Amino acid sequence: MNPGVLPADKNLRRKFFIFLGLFTIALILVVPYFNDYNDQIKQISKENPDLAFKKSILLLKITLGFVFGSLLITGTYLIVIARKVLKSGQYPPPGMRVTRDTRLRTGTQAKMAAISLIALSCILMVLGLFFLYWPYAFEKTVLKKKSSNAKMDLLMLIKKGSEIE
Repeated sequence: MNPGVLPADKNLRRKFFIFLGLFTIALILVVPYFNDYNDQIKQISKENPDLAFKKSILLLKITLGFVFGSLLITGTYLIVIARKVLKSGQYPPPGMRVTRDTRLRTGTQAKMAAISLIALSCILMVLGLFFLYWPYAFEKTVLKKKSSNAKMDLLMLIKKGSEIE
């Protein structure tokens, strides 16, 4: 084998594909429950739109909370790898297992790989914070518009009442 290439770990590759398969099966099993929940929300919205809105926001918060967690974990993992690369001066760092044959990068190339990993992790974490913040801001905005619409309706009723007298 070429000394400048880190050989693939076939056991890690098999574990990765098993994880990917189980994750796909889990998604296939969970999606019908989401669809049923959405159908329930649609039925409720005809009778009680406020309750349907609250349930929709709850579903959005839970879903985007999982997205936030996933992005945060991924970003943290990339920073850990980047630190190891900067300390060792080699990408992939010593002791790291890879799923395919990977060319070793040293010196400036390794430093650029580490900087790229740090930049990507920062982007993922900021994106994750956006996904965590967005449903709360959306809910606040909609509730504010609802209350201002209610105030406008009340003012219109008062105005019409004064015109009748």
